[in-house]
Amino acid sequence: MPAPKPLVYKQPLRDKLFYGLSLLSRDPQALAAVATAPELNRLAAERRARARGAVEACGGDTGCYVRGFDWSDAEVAAAGQALAAALKAHPEAARRLAAALDASGLYPAMPGQDADVVVRAWTQAAATAHHILAVYGLGEKPRGPAIDGPAYDVAAPAYGTLVKSTVSVLADGLADDSPFFEPAEVFALLLLQINRRDEAGRFEPMEAGENKAAVARLKTINWAKYPYTALVVPGYGPETAGVALSAPGLLRVQLAARRWRDGKAPVIIVSGGNVHPNQTPYNEALEMKKALVQDYGVPADAILVEPHARHTTTNLRNADRLIYRYGMPMDRKALVVTDLGQSGYITEDRFATRNQEDLGSVPFTGLERVSPFDVAYLPTLSALTLDAGDPLDP
Repeated sequence: MPAPKPLVYKQPLRDKLFYGLSLLSRDPQALAAVATAPELNRLAAERRARARGAVEACGGDTGCYVRGFDWSDAEVAAAGQALAAALKAHPEAARRLAAALDASGLYPAMPGQDADVVVRAWTQAAATAHHILAVYGLGEKPRGPAIDGPAYDVAAPAYGTLVKSTVSVLADGLADDSPFFEPAEVFALLLLQINRRDEAGRFEPMEAGENKAAVARLKTINWAKYPYTALVVPGYGPETAGVALSAPGLLRVQLAARRWRDGKAPVIIVSGGNVHPNQTPYNEALEMKKALVQDYGVPADAILVEPHARHTTTNLRNADRLIYRYGMPMDRKALVVTDLGQSGYITEDRFATRNQEDLGSVPFTGLERVSPFDVAYLPTLSALTLDAGDPLDP
């Protein structure tokens, strides 16, 4: 069973995307096992050599850099076998890493030895890096083409020049003992950063920042007094630049404030990232919280922000994550408060299908439309699973 507490993010962007690799790199015994394994040591040297020679070999050819840093399926599998062998020779480190990975809830539980758990995390990390390189290096379509793509034309010579400069900085920072996974991981993170696509790491750790007061208040709540644990309010991003909160978003906020005053739930979860229009400086969750506090008098400590969701599917998934991580009851229903159109969509079969297709699971059970605006549901633990296909909100 995953631990019902927030994950510790020391480097939020890196840790949210490559959690397993972050844990491994911060465990001296595990890192030593990797560094001294002959095959992994050979791979690390080869990857460092590629990175250090990339600028001379590739010039301004972005595709050349991607091919050099990326891992093929066969290479991922071979590295995984070598990693498993290295960790089986160090069972204490393998056991410690596997326990931490299982406790995170980010990786689906599967049968296998401790080393196999770590290998699954490596395989997931390689898939995440591959996706980032494909989208922000080669220009392949992201999940949301209008809102998730690169900040530049990746086919333009100017972008090739920028990537060349990026790789030169990467190579300069590579230590002689860097592990085999570091070059591709760092290249993927840099591609996100130069494209201003660091959304996944923003606002973390939330429980020490925007959600600090609300998380402290959760400990004082008598949940039995309320029919629902939380009011989940999905954002609706404006399509016009310079607009902080859209008209539909404002209406959803008004409904949520009304439900809160009626005692439907002790907490409001406002959910939505920096989404519409593309690269907007406005965050849906923060703008909704601002309106709830300033315009409707809802106390700030009654509001949890979930500032990362980019789709209706992830509004519910990410709300589930907060409910579980912050120790709220999972055996009681939450209430989605939204407009007529979205409440209807959420209760259609195609919404569950969309969740399964995009996220690999359905983050709700017992879905029930209790009014034209309100949909009740039970959260699920499957919502905790890391999504390799969405580096902006994994």
